[in-house]
Amino acid sequence: IPVLIAANKLDLFTALPAQLVKKRLEDEITKIRSTRAKGLLDSAVGIEGDDEDREWLGEGGEGDFNFGQMKEAEIEVSVLGGNASAKGEEKTQVDAWWAWIAQQM
Repeated sequence: IPVLIAANKLDLFTALPAQLVKKRLEDEITKIRSTRAKGLLDSAVGIEGDDEDREWLGEGGEGDFNFGQMKEAEIEVSVLGGNASAKGEEKTQVDAWWAWIAQQM
């Protein structure tokens, strides 16, 4: 399943580049996984089925997350930057998004 994360507003000075958006998302997912894994360990002491819960977190809920791990579940994640709104004579910058959509067809 192809997934596009469209990092919009790249025309703004304060916008993050697409690769930095990807890295920050991966870091946040890593934090969530480690928090949930710790919660599962604390609440499931001696309960069977703990492995099943930890597997849901991916990679046993351990280590850093990256979108490459999603390929195991046949999910390909792409993060592309662009600008969907334009003012005045500016042009939108969504060519990368359209190219990605065309590749998926």
